[in-house]
Amino acid sequence: MELFRMIKSDARRAMRFCGGRTVAAMMAVLLAYFAVNLTESVLLVVFCGEDAFYSDLLSLAKSFREVVPILAGTTALWFVLIPALIIGYKKLHLSFAEGNDESIFRIFDMFSSFKKYIGSFFFGIGYGARILLSFVVSVLPGGAFLWFAENYIPEGNRTLSILKISACGIAVTIMILCIALCFIFIQRWSLAVYYYAGGAGIQKSFSLSAKAAKGIHTKILSFKFSFIGWGILSLLILPIIWAVPYYELSNAIFAKYLMERYERSLAEVPEIIGTEELSEEKD
Repeated sequence: MELFRMIKSDARRAMRFCGGRTVAAMMAVLLAYFAVNLTESVLLVVFCGEDAFYSDLLSLAKSFREVVPILAGTTALWFVLIPALIIGYKKLHLSFAEGNDESIFRIFDMFSSFKKYIGSFFFGIGYGARILLSFVVSVLPGGAFLWFAENYIPEGNRTLSILKISACGIAVTIMILCIALCFIFIQRWSLAVYYYAGGAGIQKSFSLSAKAAKGIHTKILSFKFSFIGWGILSLLILPIIWAVPYYELSNAIFAKYLMERYERSLAEVPEIIGTEELSEEKD
């Protein structure tokens, strides 16, 4: 689409003056993420020894009582650091999309005050809860049908076996279709982080995002899928240094476009209403 090409072209031009800072910001977020995971791995090795390399977490938890507190602690550490960093990361890219010459330290903006930090923490929980609930609901129809097929269609002759296999196939198909629809549905919140980074409250961010994305969920998802080639190349490690900043800048520019589009639509309503009222007065 022409719109997508224009947005990506703008992102490439923006990379010329802020590419280094976007890469540095990406590395900062990745380092925080890997630091949490490294802390977990080191603690597991210290308390569980060689079993930490060869056993899954469930088996380790059954054998070593220290595993559950370690996992709980590192999960809490993840929630303490990552949501605020991601919001700051998005805020930095939104500033670049608006043409501002921002410092990389913008990614730590949510840590600048206790109020901002707590807000980012609860925003992350709210966002995660919405996504998780959406996926749980999407899995339920197919999962319930699969459970019914497994438990209420008996094993027996060839006809029953074919019936059971067909029912399981239908259940899996329903599950895949519902998950695909869920991916489309959750795009209603794709702008929420940008609204929140721009200063809106938590609930208002989700509300504005749903309104701004109304009717264009598939367009937003197709825009994201248009970067799938870069995602595949990023498996080679080196292209990720270009691909992730390019993707984030493109998303920020697209979000800015959709937010401004929604604001313009709101500005047009009073103008139309005022024109209609003026016509009625003349009549």
